Amino acid sequence: MRRVEHRLPRPKPSPSSPALTPLQLRLALASRLLRHLGFAGAAWARGGPGLRFHARVVAMCTRLAATAGDPATRVLALETLAFPMEAIRYFEFGTAWAWAADRTGPMRVLDVSSPRLFPLLLARHRPGSRFDLVNPDGRDLEVTARWMQALGLTSCVLHRTSIAETKLEAGSYDLVTSLSVLEHIPEPADLEAVARMWGAVRPGGRMILTLPCARESFEEYLDLDEYGLLEPDANGFVFGQRFYDEALLRRRVLAICGNPRRTALLGERTPGSFVKDRSRKVAGDADLAREPLAAAVEYRRYPSLETLPGIGVLALEFEKPPVRSASARQALESDQLPLLQ
Repeated sequence: MRRVEHRLPRPKPSPSSPALTPLQLRLALASRLLRHLGFAGAAWARGGPGLRFHARVVAMCTRLAATAGDPATRVLALETLAFPMEAIRYFEFGTAWAWAADRTGPMRVLDVSSPRLFPLLLARHRPGSRFDLVNPDGRDLEVTARWMQALGLTSCVLHRTSIAETKLEAGSYDLVTSLSVLEHIPEPADLEAVARMWGAVRPGGRMILTLPCARESFEEYLDLDEYGLLEPDANGFVFGQRFYDEALLRRRVLAICGNPRRTALLGERTPGSFVKDRSRKVAGDADLAREPLAAAVEYRRYPSLETLPGIGVLALEFEKPPVRSASARQALESDQLPLLQ
């Protein structure tokens, strides 16, 4: 597979912020809300993706910033208001939310390392459900635990482990979600991750994935370790992610899960815009409040991977066929159990 190396600028040190007084907190909240409303309104007029999900994030953070007794929680909520999501996340979260929330009733949900806003908001939306959140990044889980405490979410259980090391019960989850995760898992461990997640889905249950994609697949290596989980090579580059074309998608995902029930595809209008924007964010030079509008003007939907001019993100929903007989159930369990041991 083609290898692409990118050097990223080093992040600028951020100055420490003084503690905010209650009045300063309210003024900062009002300013950021107005700024977000302006960009979100412009994005809405252009038909931007994910704005309903964005509204839920704003409502949640506004309430926490205004009512939370813990000052650290209020600051966390304000920081999220300032930068709730990157542009492509609007599409990912909005699409996955629409698919996950289209059924009613309590569920048992497994989320594998998705950005925390998605599973936590889904847990708030699904009272009576049980959520298992798997993530090997301990620092990230610490922040997730703070959010859970602030939101009063007792239905979520955190697992500081990779999906390969997680003990799962075969066919026991109504929904499995993993947003922009598989591409960061080196081969061949990514195949095991897909198999374990798919094996955990109960008959009649669903799995929702999002993956970066391109007309021609490639692997990206960065000279900055984003997650601290992989070893750099001799030149200081670390595996960052792979971009899937149709052939790679069929070999590494569809060969295990079958054809998806539905798909959606968003891609950059101008090739290279994603990489340039990411570099600005890493350097601290990006206007983060503009992200909802960026999702609307710098990206658009495409009918197929072959029509992408640059890179994009693909959302897929899989549904496991229901088991119709005892013999079929036994066959299904015998196929799944070795994957989950």
